[in-house]
Amino acid sequence: MNGFNRFLVAAFMSAAMLLPGAVQAMEIQQYDKMALQDRADYVGDLIVGAQKVLIDEGRSDLADQVHNLFTETPAGDAVPLGMTEFSRNLDRARLADAKRAAVDPNARRLEVEDAMFVTLKANNIQLPDSFFAVMKDFKPKHAQDKKN
Repeated sequence: MNGFNRFLVAAFMSAAMLLPGAVQAMEIQQYDKMALQDRADYVGDLIVGAQKVLIDEGRSDLADQVHNLFTETPAGDAVPLGMTEFSRNLDRARLADAKRAAVDPNARRLEVEDAMFVTLKANNIQLPDSFFAVMKDFKPKHAQDKKN
């Protein structure tokens, strides 16, 4: 395991241990069962929620960085860097979550917010704990994908 992967695993585990009461966040396994459009809406709302909590903390500079990370597409790429990094971190979190659950079925499950937290932290954007509750009122609107 290279140094960066160790960092990500440590970051996911830290997020999971530091925020055991974050029951409003969405477990990755629950997210994966939603329709594609609901997943896209969730991530979009999560990005906006991150910006809002940063603005509420008086950190509009960091909110602007979040906006840029998820809207500016580097030359030669098809999607913004933030989406690429978030997708990779979500995949890593999915794997870490499955491994943890196999060892300890009662372990706190990793959440989509954990992957976003790690993505932003890797880009020098520190989120306040209030971020983990921004999606507490999210309700899927579309029929579940048939493959799930």
